[in-house]
Order: sequence, then C-alpha cells, then structure tokens
Amino acid sequence: MASVEIIELRKLYGSVVALSNISLEIKSGSFFTLLGPSGCGKTTLLRTIAGFHAQNSGRIFIGEKAIEHTPAHKRDVGMVFQDYAVFPHLSVFDNVAFGLKQRRVSSGQIRERVASVLDIVQLGDYTNRMPHELSGGQQQRVGLARALVINPKVLLMDEPLSNLDAKLRVDLCHQIRRIQQDMGITTIYVTHDQEEALATSDMVCVMYNGIIQQAAPPLEIYNRPANRFVANFVGANNFLKVDTKGHGVVLANSGISTGISMPKGESEAGIVAAIRPEKTDVSQTAPHAGQVCLPAKLSHISFIGREMEIQGLGENGEEIRAVMRPDSDLMALSPGSDIHFNFSATEMSLFEDSETGRRLS
Repeated sequence: MASVEIIELRKLYGSVVALSNISLEIKSGSFFTLLGPSGCGKTTLLRTIAGFHAQNSGRIFIGEKAIEHTPAHKRDVGMVFQDYAVFPHLSVFDNVAFGLKQRRVSSGQIRERVASVLDIVQLGDYTNRMPHELSGGQQQRVGLARALVINPKVLLMDEPLSNLDAKLRVDLCHQIRRIQQDMGITTIYVTHDQEEALATSDMVCVMYNGIIQQAAPPLEIYNRPANRFVANFVGANNFLKVDTKGHGVVLANSGISTGISMPKGESEAGIVAAIRPEKTDVSQTAPHAGQVCLPAKLSHISFIGREMEIQGLGENGEEIRAVMRPDSDLMALSPGSDIHFNFSATEMSLFEDSETGRRLS
C-alpha cells in the first residue's frame, strides 16, 4: 500500500499533446478513478504510470520513490487489462502463479499465495480449469488475481469491465470494490462509465483533451461540477441559455425569471443555467408558487421501469428532459400535448457558455 504522486506529467505523440502537465496526489489505500471519453488521455496516463509509455517530462512517485525511469517490471504495480490477457494455454493456477514464478518465489509460497488470492476472488474451486472453460467474468477475475498475487503497492485497472454484459459489470464492480477495501490496496481505475466511477470511487478525476477538468469525491463531482464539461459528462443535465435583467437571471427568449441573482463580479455575457433531469418535475398545469415554470410541448416519454423520462420542447426552442417516477396520467399524453417543466431555482447551476466554461460562484 502506497501513495502515488504525479508532478507536471507531459506526454506527446508527435505534435499531439496526450497529457498536458498532469499533477495528482493519490492517497495510500484509496480507490482513484480516471474518468472521461475516449481519447481524453486516461489510459495514456495509466500506462505511463505502469511504465508502458515514457513521458516527455514530469515525475512519478510511488511512496517516496521516483519511478519515472524505472522499467515497468520493477515498478511494483499490478495491472488488470481490458481484454483479460489470460494465457490460453495455462490453467487458472498457472496463470495466477506466472508473476511469482518470474520472481523466483519458492513453490511452497506460490501454492499458498495463489490459493489465498483465488479464494479472495471467489475462484478457489477453479484452480485446474483452462481459460476456455471460464466465463468472461471469471477470466477477468483470473486477471485480477494475477495482479494481486504479487502483492503490488499499487493496482492499475484499465477498463476491466467494458467487455462484460450489464448485470455482470455491476456485480463484478461491487466485488472489485470489496476486494480493494478488504486489502487496502491503492487502486487507479480507468473507465468511461460514469455510474461505475461514482459507485466505486473515493476520488474521481474527470479528464478531457489530456487535461484534468476536476478531481474530487463523487458527491462533489456530481453536485458541484467545476465546469460545463464535467456537468455534461457526469450525469445528464439540461442546459438553458439565460440573460440578465438588472441583477436577476432570466431564461433567454422567454423572459421567465429564475428567481436567482447574477453572482457579483461575474461577466453577464455568455451564461448558461444547468438543471438535472431528476430535479425537474412535469405537470399539465401551472406549478406551485416559488418554482421556475417552463411551458413546453411534449416530445417523447420513455418508460424505463422504476422511472420515466419525459422530453419536451420549450417555447424558446430549447429541449428539456425530466426523470421522475412513473405517472399514468402523463404517460397517456400524446406528443404535442401542453406540459410544464418545473424546478427550483436553488437546484440550478450557472456556467460560462463554452465547452469547458467554468462554474460561476
């Protein structure tokens, strides 16, 4: 178990900047997730920590030891890959034991440590199975066991669940988190799945264009996104253009008051408001006093079991969505019906109107 510190890490592929001056501090024993869309730099960062890529500049520390020039096999990290990467010609036991044999561990210790880690990943009864006799989830647990058996200081996981079906992903995600907490191992986990990141992590680091957009606990990432990109990528959001009227903020093209004031010292040009769909209600009549009310035409209703998603088009031409508990009266409405989207101004956030526009105080 060890902390990880990254200082001003920079990685180029020709003229393309894959990582732009990345600096992070990852606490010992924590579950730290790198989250972002494809091409944002998260896997490049993980593989640079692992030693598979060489950075152009910057420092990497595991504990107090600088490892940026240490060969990958001497960095004392375990790696779990997206595509399982199990050896098809080796049994479960031999796959897990592979790293120990490379380190010339005694046969007695190998048997003991492999048996122990297979019990941890709940594969104790599969010792003699071959990979083709295992499911995808079981193969991934073999890969996890192989990474854990060498007792690494840091565990690195590169989208390990992306090849599994939805239910198995959820189950294995919970297992990985349980194992990580039980062992207390520092884990850096890469995913593009926001729900996976929020459900498992102590800290979430959102990346885009090789730049850290925000690194914070899951609740803060979701409830107080640092900029518009984070607000849009982590969970759904409705973005509504707004204008200022005096010191107040109103919805653009409609003049509907939000009831909130423009933050002092902020520019009044190019602002959008954001409201989460689950913080938005839909009614066929005017809402209770004190709520922002946006008249709209119903576009579509999707019933998804415990929830329904309602999409509409506001009078100002902007699309808006709400997620709420199923309501049979609303579900009976036809597209084009008159509805109202209602929400509290206290649930709104203001951002500069650009792709990564900052959150306004």
